[in-house]
Amino acid sequence: MPLPVAQRRAVYPTFYFISVPKQFLSAALFVALGQAAFAPCSYGQAAAKPGENPIIRDVFTADPAPLVYKDKLYLYVGHDEAKEGQMFNMNDWLCYSTTDMKHWTAHGPIMNVRDFKWATKDAWASQVVARNGKFYFYAAVQEGAPANAKAIGVAVSDSPTGPFVDARGSALISDKTTPGPNGWDDIDPTVFVDDDGTAWLAWGNPNCYLAKLKPNMTELDGPIQRKEVPNYTEGPWLHKRGNLYYLTYAAFAHQGMSEKMCYATAPKVTGPWTYRGILTDQAKNSYTIHPGIVEFKKQSYFFYHNATLTLPTGESGALGRRSVCVEYLYYNPDGTIQPITQTVAGVSGPPSPSRPAPPASAPATSAPGVSVVQNLLPRPAQWPGAPLLSTMSNPANTALDNISFNHDKGGTSLGQTFRVPADGKLTRIDLFGGDGLGTDTKQSVTLALYDLGTQENPAYTPGTNLLGGGKGLAIAYTPQPAGLLQFDFAGANQVPLQAGHTYAFELQGLEKSAPLFWRASRQEAYPAGGAYFNRLPLRLNDKPGYDFGLAVYTTANPN
Repeated sequence: MPLPVAQRRAVYPTFYFISVPKQFLSAALFVALGQAAFAPCSYGQAAAKPGENPIIRDVFTADPAPLVYKDKLYLYVGHDEAKEGQMFNMNDWLCYSTTDMKHWTAHGPIMNVRDFKWATKDAWASQVVARNGKFYFYAAVQEGAPANAKAIGVAVSDSPTGPFVDARGSALISDKTTPGPNGWDDIDPTVFVDDDGTAWLAWGNPNCYLAKLKPNMTELDGPIQRKEVPNYTEGPWLHKRGNLYYLTYAAFAHQGMSEKMCYATAPKVTGPWTYRGILTDQAKNSYTIHPGIVEFKKQSYFFYHNATLTLPTGESGALGRRSVCVEYLYYNPDGTIQPITQTVAGVSGPPSPSRPAPPASAPATSAPGVSVVQNLLPRPAQWPGAPLLSTMSNPANTALDNISFNHDKGGTSLGQTFRVPADGKLTRIDLFGGDGLGTDTKQSVTLALYDLGTQENPAYTPGTNLLGGGKGLAIAYTPQPAGLLQFDFAGANQVPLQAGHTYAFELQGLEKSAPLFWRASRQEAYPAGGAYFNRLPLRLNDKPGYDFGLAVYTTANPN
């Protein structure tokens, strides 16, 4: 599912909402349609071949969740009904099945959001798993008062096509389960049953949560864990192949980008997770994307959604009118997944696993005079050791916004100014950041430090770069969850800092690139300096007065 409205307004253009009557197609009508999901041609488009994308063509669908049971693949999807001016309008969940991945049978709405009596609206992402002869349906909905926030319910049925009934009479996961400042933490459930029968539930936006389920599948069995993987936004999907676990998820939306699909692998479902990078790029005409991965008849498949469908009525795809697609998925001998190209052909043709790997970009290296230590322990509650100064005492709780060179209309420098309280020799600078695409020849990052003297202008004039003999210091960075990045300086780069002087520390890069993100505060956190973008005060929500998470260490205050 997408970013909630409050956060999306800071990242995407404003959309306006209107109230429209709610209309539903009956379950009988869906069943009567049978395989007619492929019968209509899209308005102004040629008839699709069986297996071409989008695979469902008579309604708008999103958030696919496949289930293999016996000799069939069942596909559970959200039902997009947004009209012009609406962002999302989703009231029920639909189910389809196939035996050949090319022809789909419609089984109608399997459940309406109001079948959860405690829910009020928003039939968002869902998944069904089979266990002990029953089928358990997990879905994100809007919980009513007093919570008035997103929650996860669970329903149960004796059949994969329903009918499903609420298994608890209350939310399995609610806002009080994962308390926080946002009302949308608890969305996008995925459930995975391991080989030993242990069931696991993962979910969340913007945090990825993991919890064990009891054998009854309707209660948690132990504490909730928070899993840190780079660039995570929402839409987790858990699966296993051999002895390797996979976590696939929608990424980058919290960094002001359209969602791409990333994944990580681990020896256990609890981790540690190794980031494997981007699995597939953003979906056409849709800033959201949502994964579903399954093996069916000895072939693996990747489900997702875009917004390319035009209905026979002429209604076209849009923000809240998406369409489910599928591609073949192939593994490498080492267990990694080959990058997936989104196609119109989909699975209409035979699989072709023997494909050359795309050329890799040359990795970046750090310049002599600086070493980079990436702290894989995320969310620092304090700066380590005893810095000479810092822009905030608790960066994880204070610096919440992600800024890179793709901010606003694009820029080439991110800077933080600071005033030195005592003479010393620079030994180290820490910043709170992470995520991003990493550095290579196309996404470089260079460190710069400028002595501004007593300048106190809204903008600053940099002068001579004190690092790298005036040329700056290139750094190598691989994506990590947001945490501490430590830059240790050596030799001539341990420059003297003078008491009373103001300095500007910069990350310099290519305009509109996003090799990493520097976390910025949402208020004035450090009065003796500020955050800058293109050497002008950083503006968020069209207002200045922010700070990047930064700590400065000198010989006078060794760690």
